[in-house]
Amino acid sequence: MDINEVKHGFRLLKKTFIKETDSTAYTFLHEKSGARLFALSNDDDNKVFSISFRTPPVDDTGVAHIVEHSTLCGSRKYPLKEPFVELVKGSLNTFLNAMTYPDKTMYPVASRNDKDFQNLMDVYLDAVFYPAMRDNPQVLMQEGWHYEIDDPSAPLRYSGVVYNEMKGALSAPDDLLESRIMKSLYPDTTYSRESGGDPEAIPQLTQEKFIAFHSRYYHPSNSYIYLYGDMDIEERLDYLDREYLSQFDRIPVPSHIDRQPAFQGLVRQSYEYPLAEDEDTQGKTFLAESWIVGDSQDTKKMMALEILEHALLRTPAAPLRQALIDAGLGKDVDSLFEDDVAQPFFSIIVNNSEADRAEKLREIVERELKRYVAEGLDKKLLEASLNLFEFRLREADFGSAPKGLIYGIHIMRSWLYDGEPESYLYYEDVLRELKEGLQNGYFENLLRECFLDNPHATLVTLTPSTTLAAEREQKQAAELAAKKAEMSEQEIADIIAATKALKERQQTPDSPEALQTIPVLQLSDIRRKPYDLPLEVRENSATKLLYSDIETHGITYANIYFDAKAVPQAYLPYIYLLSELIGAVDTDVHSYQELANLVNLHTGGITYDLVPITRNNEPDSCQPYFVIKAKVLTDKVPQLFSLLTEILTQSRFSDEKRITELLDQELASMELNLQRSAHQVVSSKIASYISPAGRYADEGGLPFYHFVKELRESFPLGLARMQAILARIMPRIFNANRLMVTVTAREDGYKQVTQELAGFREALSDEQFAAEEYKWNLQKLNEGLTSSSQVQYVGKGANFLKLGYKFTGTMHVLETLLRYGYLWTKVRVQGGAYGAFTNFNRNGFMFLGSYRDPNLKETLDVFDGTADFIAGYEATPREMTKAIIGTMSNIDTTMTPKMKGEAAVSCYLRNITEANRQQMRDEILGTTVEDIRALAPLVRDCMAQNVLCVFGGQKKIQENSELFGSVKPAL
Repeated sequence: MDINEVKHGFRLLKKTFIKETDSTAYTFLHEKSGARLFALSNDDDNKVFSISFRTPPVDDTGVAHIVEHSTLCGSRKYPLKEPFVELVKGSLNTFLNAMTYPDKTMYPVASRNDKDFQNLMDVYLDAVFYPAMRDNPQVLMQEGWHYEIDDPSAPLRYSGVVYNEMKGALSAPDDLLESRIMKSLYPDTTYSRESGGDPEAIPQLTQEKFIAFHSRYYHPSNSYIYLYGDMDIEERLDYLDREYLSQFDRIPVPSHIDRQPAFQGLVRQSYEYPLAEDEDTQGKTFLAESWIVGDSQDTKKMMALEILEHALLRTPAAPLRQALIDAGLGKDVDSLFEDDVAQPFFSIIVNNSEADRAEKLREIVERELKRYVAEGLDKKLLEASLNLFEFRLREADFGSAPKGLIYGIHIMRSWLYDGEPESYLYYEDVLRELKEGLQNGYFENLLRECFLDNPHATLVTLTPSTTLAAEREQKQAAELAAKKAEMSEQEIADIIAATKALKERQQTPDSPEALQTIPVLQLSDIRRKPYDLPLEVRENSATKLLYSDIETHGITYANIYFDAKAVPQAYLPYIYLLSELIGAVDTDVHSYQELANLVNLHTGGITYDLVPITRNNEPDSCQPYFVIKAKVLTDKVPQLFSLLTEILTQSRFSDEKRITELLDQELASMELNLQRSAHQVVSSKIASYISPAGRYADEGGLPFYHFVKELRESFPLGLARMQAILARIMPRIFNANRLMVTVTAREDGYKQVTQELAGFREALSDEQFAAEEYKWNLQKLNEGLTSSSQVQYVGKGANFLKLGYKFTGTMHVLETLLRYGYLWTKVRVQGGAYGAFTNFNRNGFMFLGSYRDPNLKETLDVFDGTADFIAGYEATPREMTKAIIGTMSNIDTTMTPKMKGEAAVSCYLRNITEANRQQMRDEILGTTVEDIRALAPLVRDCMAQNVLCVFGGQKKIQENSELFGSVKPAL
């Protein structure tokens, strides 16, 4: 196509080749509807589509978030209650979701299957332009909020999926802090509003405002359509025009994002967050100094600020972070650079502090930044951070997220604000300019411009309150009681009727005719053989080498596995401690700051972890490995092994100040992340009751937090004991006789690793140690873990191998059916939880869990009823096919080269053979209704074990204390 040529209603405005993504980029405008379209055409078979809208909220009701949920609850072509769920069941998608940002809503999908990709596009487009939510008030009731009451004498209460989701989200102090930072920085713009919804404001959203929001913003003239991958672009343009866009005329949409006028000087604000009644408030305050730092269109400045954030605040060598820690302001320092908004902001955060230290934070930041400007920043420090940033850009490895999806999110940083969509995809010229900036004072000038001479700053204090949660509950109860008192008998009856009608709708299956509207692939679209996970077992100087020959574009992924079975059981907490300290302390050669710079200069990162492995069909097996994962450009492999040798053999744990800092940071991090990962805590606890590997892994969870806390409080005596134990266990771990190396690269990378291996082995201990016997007293503790959370995370599980059952691939199909069927309906739709999930593993672990759940006992009752649902399961051949295909999308998830190598190693270590993988695949593809029903006794027996754990609000858990063997604070 030529510039200004029109095809299928789209005028081509710009065409260019983007070397960084190896793509031809097309920028279009659909002339009739006003829709914008940006396409990246390349040979990636993992295709991505998204449609996004600029959706600036004007209040805290969460209308943008609730509309995002609600558009996916039925539409013109797909008149089901949950077409999104039905689509997931029968799709080979590699990504399927929707996301609400502070100023936009995105609906992205991805798939490697052409037919599936087309189906996903159509369901999403029909959902956003023709949603059933406009005509059915029950959608807002379910996804947003509603009054709920079953009996005239019962108290009135609120329920709704987003309402409960946000109660959970804003229970986490870091989420709340970010919300309050934005409120302080942008008081006059949309960014002062909580786009996700504040639970106190969500009930103010009416059906009229709900529909008005959709009418205002969900029009093609306000849309941003993105296509990526190997596809016929003209064919997609034809489809978009013919099926959707030609039905709309261009209109003005008042969605412009206003800029916040600059402050004249620093603004100070204070807020509170809830703690459990029995928690100590000392040292629990958060302090944040924040600035608006420019415009998102300035890509060079934004990349430079990302590098500055890492250099000054995120690497162990970070000087500003160290200055704040040395000043004793708090236990940990964090940062937040948010560039997904029109006017990006930068925050420096001190955790576990006190309110009276806020001014000290400001003074130290100003003093240190002035010093960096006057004396110049450490060039090696900046170069190291820039190198790491460049490595990540070139690697373009986003884990399980398709890279086309991430590119689609990044382009919105400019496109949404009327800039060029491709500007954030270019980085070669910017990197060159930033490297020049190391020598010409660019970064020092940036510090002056964005921070020292910038009057638009705020100082936010977030202090803990042990009464706030109860006060909010009491206030809400009083408000609801007052509302009920004002209602007539007829109004109460109407609410009861509406509640009953909603539940009836939720419990009523979609009609066969409605289900037929959802497009479904055929089993013939699924490959019969599993994708290859290449692995060769080789040896080098008596060291086992696991080699995956995969194209990695010049990167070598080298992982070091040390068999940790020689460490006595009593010292397990110290192995977890070692995994946190190693690489972050001085060595005999370098300070930890120098070491951090060297790692960032020469590698793409090194991580340390402790992983217990369970072998296939051996539920009581437990083989722990101390795992070091590293990625490096192939020509830098010698530097990597030189660094690893130094770190593993010459680390010193004698600096009490440094060890104290690291322990404090670990405690602060675990406290902060607890509510975010509470469902994982619950799963880990249940696994610890029933298997040795589960118990081993749990030693690195909540018990590790208490171990670190006790160790920290026992200093300096604890330090001496720690040093003695680490000196004893390190030769048992970092031992040439217990070494295994895995390599994912081309042959040149493998050869580089083997050339370095002899010297590496030589530096390690070669003393012979016998494997230790670990004896666990496994028992179901059934713990209730209390916190200030306003919602619960409920879990129940067992080990079916120990109950005499066998693993089968059919269990993965059952996971799909439960997650998007029974549990989705009972726990999410009817119960109001944000999510529910289930898991069946080869090691026999079966787990049912809920996420951000307002309920507790009711959810356990749902779990207990799972077997009855399975026993009575009915499905047409078409519905069974959907469930199988939806299962396969998780089995055949797209993997990066690194992920393929790690998956191959995992199968090897767990003794999962190619035949096992093929058998599981055959069992999935051959699953019948009878196979599903046959799993009912297994699930019934698992639930009868009554092994459970709940993390949640103190009041809710105590009200149900009879369910637990023990009730105690989570921390």
